[in-house]
Amino acid sequence: MQSIPPQQGIPPQLMIGGQVAQGGIAQTPYGQPVVYAGPPSEAAKVIGILIMIYGGFQIISGLFSAFAGPWFSNIMGDMDPASAEFMTPNWVYYVQGFLGLISGVAYLYSGWLTQNFERRGIHYTWIILGITMIFGIILAAAIPYPDVEGVDSGTMRMISTGGAVLGGICGAGFCGILAAIPLFMANHGMK
Repeated sequence: MQSIPPQQGIPPQLMIGGQVAQGGIAQTPYGQPVVYAGPPSEAAKVIGILIMIYGGFQIISGLFSAFAGPWFSNIMGDMDPASAEFMTPNWVYYVQGFLGLISGVAYLYSGWLTQNFERRGIHYTWIILGITMIFGIILAAAIPYPDVEGVDSGTMRMISTGGAVLGGICGAGFCGILAAIPLFMANHGMK
């Protein structure tokens, strides 16, 4: 057996020969196909954690709306009693707070499912987005609007409901596509 003296160069490297067939399967010299399956994409974990963070923000904003909204409205009404007719009624803050709490807990659960590579977590997120969009539109249409100079209450209701519809569709559509990012990966590993 001959040894390579250190001054003559780099020792030869071992090379494995084979041909790559279509479909990601390599043919080895022994005739057995080798299938390369990498680890699943981490996109589901990242998106699941982001959904849970969004759920946490929903819970915080729901609590803030339910408790601070009526308090702030009363303070503003006490500062200027003439503006009391233009204040949002307290029941709106309570309904928004309740919806925020319920949807926040639901987002936490769907995010947990998504980050555990369960496809139904993404489906639950889509359902929650749709339901909260519908309730947002209903709430925008149900809020009493006062007559202000130049604009009657019916026109104000129409403008705010149209804004809620447009904002709800754009928001739910954009968030729905973001929630579906793990499904776009080639090796998403979702169950």
